[in-house]
Amino acid sequence: GIGVGQKRGSTMARFPAGRQFRVRRREDMARLFDRGQSVRDERVTLLAVRNGLSQSRLGVAVSTRHGGAVVRNRKKRLIREAFRLVRADLPGGLDYVVLPRPGKPLTIGALQDSLRRLAAQVARRLNEANGETES
Repeated sequence: GIGVGQKRGSTMARFPAGRQFRVRRREDMARLFDRGQSVRDERVTLLAVRNGLSQSRLGVAVSTRHGGAVVRNRKKRLIREAFRLVRADLPGGLDYVVLPRPGKPLTIGALQDSLRRLAAQVARRLNEANGETES
């Protein structure tokens, strides 16, 4: 549905965000770090694992090497917004964790490109690991 302050046809209505699209439980994050497939580019490292759901979910981990809380929280917001905008283009049924690389500037456009490319790579790896073939 449409949330408070959202108009029909707005980008918020077309690309919903919310808690159902986030990896929030400690056990889910631990599973991603323990068993997740990893791919990376110059901006971010992406970990992914199947979640058994119809939708993909996102977790973000930003280390203190990136700076203070204000800087880290801004990076998390940028990553979540990029994910919200490209979620429909990403392989479904996966949990993702994005780890930004220290010292690399992040923009929404660059993050969207990275997420699309890396999610496709990690989905191929997960399919190969399960013996599935692309059709």
